[in-house]
Amino acid sequence: MKLLENVSPLKQLEIINRLEFFNEFTLAERQVLLESFSHLYLVHQNHHAFKRFELDNRLFIVLSGEFSIFKKSQLLELGRVGPGEFIGEGAFICNQEHSTSAKALKDSILLAITPEAMTKLPNVIREKMKDKIIAGMSARISTLSTYIEDNI
Repeated sequence: MKLLENVSPLKQLEIINRLEFFNEFTLAERQVLLESFSHLYLVHQNHHAFKRFELDNRLFIVLSGEFSIFKKSQLLELGRVGPGEFIGEGAFICNQEHSTSAKALKDSILLAITPEAMTKLPNVIREKMKDKIIAGMSARISTLSTYIEDNI
């Protein structure tokens, strides 16, 4: 992953304004989020955002691109994650190593969120972020449940 250092705040705001994940945040709240989570990363096609067993407790919101999620073999894909979705939530919440690997299927941009930055957010914004993470995890569980039901 390559840290993107020269992306203007206006361009960052333009990117997140396109994503459903941020719809419930006001313009002022989005600006606070970008100031708090100012680390954008570029992950080139066929490179990993993280690998299974790596210890990295950041949560990553996919701003552009797409990632394949897998455990042991890249040939057994568990799913795909695209713009407005997130990866690394297990390591972020439990402060443990990654249980899966995430590989970019095309050049992708991620917004990194650390647990420390999350705790420093104003309460209203932090609660909205938590709600969005919970909703995203719930949707992922529903998708996986359907997949399991269809393949049993």
